[in-house]
Formats: sequence, structure tokens, C-alpha cells
Amino acid sequence: MDKVIIDTSAWITSFRPQHDTALSDLVKDLIIKGRVLLPGIIKVELLRGTKSKREYDQLSDLLKGLTYLPVREEFWERLSEFSYTLLRKGVVVPLTDTYIALLCIENNAPMLHCDKHFDLIAQKSALKILQPN
Repeated sequence: MDKVIIDTSAWITSFRPQHDTALSDLVKDLIIKGRVLLPGIIKVELLRGTKSKREYDQLSDLLKGLTYLPVREEFWERLSEFSYTLLRKGVVVPLTDTYIALLCIENNAPMLHCDKHFDLIAQKSALKILQPN
């Protein structure tokens, strides 16, 4: 395992004062070791939830140190097919979660999350889930 995608749910949980220590330690370790891939959608979700301009600027600076994960135009066709397939398998989840899951699969990057939707996707696809110890 080289790179990991950390979902917004895991970022937020690790930021909370009453956080899960194992999750928080894992997030810090992944950042320090340069193993985090950051899709634009997760960056947007994190930044839009900040409470002040100061917090926005601080978080934006932190995120600049991560490896940004762009998508190419062809990705949208594959996402359409992936979403279609999941729906036919009974997996009804938000499109953003499907988007992030496919990025993980295509980049061979496990997902670190606190969102049950990714567990549902993993049951019916090649999505790998990273569990904090």
C-alpha cells in the first residue's frame, strides 16, 4: 500500500476534540509519510465546512502539502458506468461517495473513512478499506 485517500468523514472525525485516537494517529502518520492523495471534492468539502476565514486559510495551507488527485475527462464515463453497476447491485449511496470510491479503486488507494456508504460500496466492488488499529 502506497497512497491512501482519506474521506471527509475521517478528516472531520480526526479533527474533533473528542476524537478517536487511533484514527487521529493514523491520519497524522499518513500525512507525515506523504501517503495521502487528496481529490478535489474532498478538499472542497473540508474547506466549505470551516467556521472562519482564519480556519479556512489554515486548513487550506495544510491541504496544499498533500498530493492533489486530478481526474481526466474519461473518468466521467467510467464513473457513470460504475454508478450504474452499483445501483443495479442494490447499492444506493450519494454520487460523491461513488466518485471517491472509484478514485480509490482506479488509483489502487485504500479508503480511510467513517461513513457506512463506503462499506456498502466495498461489499460490491474492488474498493479497499483501511482500518485504524
